[in-house]
Amino acid sequence: MSSWGDLAGQTASALIGTLAGGAITVHVARWQTARAIEAQAELAASQEAANSALARRQWTQQRTAEAAQRLLERLAELYAWLPSLPDLSLEEPRLSLQARERCATALDLIRQGMQTDLLSIGDDRVRDRYRTLVRLCFDVGWRGVGQHNRERHIRDVRGYLRYVQFTLEAVIDNSALPDDCEEPVLARSGDAPWLPPELPWHWQDPADGS
Repeated sequence: MSSWGDLAGQTASALIGTLAGGAITVHVARWQTARAIEAQAELAASQEAANSALARRQWTQQRTAEAAQRLLERLAELYAWLPSLPDLSLEEPRLSLQARERCATALDLIRQGMQTDLLSIGDDRVRDRYRTLVRLCFDVGWRGVGQHNRERHIRDVRGYLRYVQFTLEAVIDNSALPDDCEEPVLARSGDAPWLPPELPWHWQDPADGS
């Protein structure tokens, strides 16, 4: 009986061990499955967040580029009528009255751009350059700065306007902005017009119109 009792005890112990091992195995498998599901969920959430961030960046870039394009259109209109800019403060314009009116309208359009399209561009350097251009235009136009050197001041504003255009082109292309530079000092002496320190290649092309 003793040997049968020992055998029964060993069998029971083995069975208990098997059952305990099986329970542990099932628990570990369930834990591993739960962790795998959690990891997949975390990965999916991370990918969704990354996709959402990418979509926001793309939307912001598109919105910024569209705003820059509209500002370029405003500047192109003013560029065409810059020779009449100093006439805005004169009762009798040196050029035609119609040209002065067109110039005044174009100047008002770029001023309005500061309260509309410019606000869609987050880069402070772009905003500062555009606002500087508007101030220069009003200094020469409505405030009558530089009437003694009309042609140079027209060319000063034209040069800075082209610099701002080049800046907006970089915004549209999502490329590096042209380097910062000092704005024209309208009250300086001399006849040499203002130009930025680095000129894009197309400024030297006669077909470019500058």
